[in-house]
Amino acid sequence: MKRRQTAFPVSAALACLVWAGCGDGPTEPPRFTLSGTVSDPRWEGMVVPGVTVRLAGTGESTTTGADGKYRVSNVGGTQTVTVAASPSYVSQSAEITMDADRTLDFALEHTGEPPFAGTPWITPDIITSSDLTSLGTVTYAGRGIRLVFDRRLGRWTNVNAYLFDALFGVREVEFHLNPEFADTVASRMEVDRFGPAIGRLPAALLSNLRQVQINAGEGAFGGSSHTGGLLIHTEDDATDHMLRGGFLEEVLLHEAAHMSLDMLYADSADWQAAQAADGVYISDYARDFPQREDVAESILMYFAVRYVPDRVTPELRWLIVTTIPNRIAFFDGKRLDMSPFVVTSSSVPAPDFKTMRPLPRTWRPFEAPLVRRR
Repeated sequence: MKRRQTAFPVSAALACLVWAGCGDGPTEPPRFTLSGTVSDPRWEGMVVPGVTVRLAGTGESTTTGADGKYRVSNVGGTQTVTVAASPSYVSQSAEITMDADRTLDFALEHTGEPPFAGTPWITPDIITSSDLTSLGTVTYAGRGIRLVFDRRLGRWTNVNAYLFDALFGVREVEFHLNPEFADTVASRMEVDRFGPAIGRLPAALLSNLRQVQINAGEGAFGGSSHTGGLLIHTEDDATDHMLRGGFLEEVLLHEAAHMSLDMLYADSADWQAAQAADGVYISDYARDFPQREDVAESILMYFAVRYVPDRVTPELRWLIVTTIPNRIAFFDGKRLDMSPFVVTSSSVPAPDFKTMRPLPRTWRPFEAPLVRRR
């Protein structure tokens, strides 16, 4: 008798194709790759490194690289993808169904909060005593009546000053020392204390320098485009902190910006357009006094990331670049003479926010506007 053969139905055969073996259980659902770019739309082509991209369904996460790109493999199903909040940006989420390899890009929105209280006190390493100074010869020129501003009086006043002629490169600058300094020796000591630091500033910041006024006693620093002058009080608490902490050059650069750059840029349409495009200020001080302080607060940070990036941490560079990209582009376009410093090519690395300590929002009053002399 011929043995009867039993054939599997077509449906059973198909079932065996999608099961690991008939009766052995289901296979894993299909998996795909999710990738994308995280950018900042305030500046064309600006990407955001160092932010965390997290998948809620799997708990997996990755970090954008220096090119702003991320990539997650072996992803399936419907996922909620979140770009985690960082010190500069608001977090964003989007849902995507992974039924094929997918691309999901994010354009982040800045929080609008300044990252710093004031820029001169962030780090003392931007310009240091090891940098070259353009200060050359200093010659005592006798006594003479000079109009100086004294914070203690709150006004301009004529004094019979000790005078010193100094050369910063080929630039002739006159130092006016208040006669309260005991004699020429004591006056020269003050010139020697502050003069080399002034000479370490980039050339563009000294382009309008014509005089330096030095008073004893307490009082804030100042910089004036009208007189081409810097004002120093030697016994203020802030002055002591500058000298002890190494912040003197950073504060002087800020004051020199008032002296040499404000008159060129602070009221310009291009600068105001850059402010509007960034939509945020680099510091509370710039935000509170945007017309008066924004150029001076921003130029120090621009100098740090463009000319001495190795002197600031990756996290600090990241905060600067992601806060004021349009102001940085503005200064780039002006081609300022920042000699003896040169532009250093440096990408912004992806910072590690997990190990990043919050930057102290240090603020010490160090300056006040100068009353314009009549």
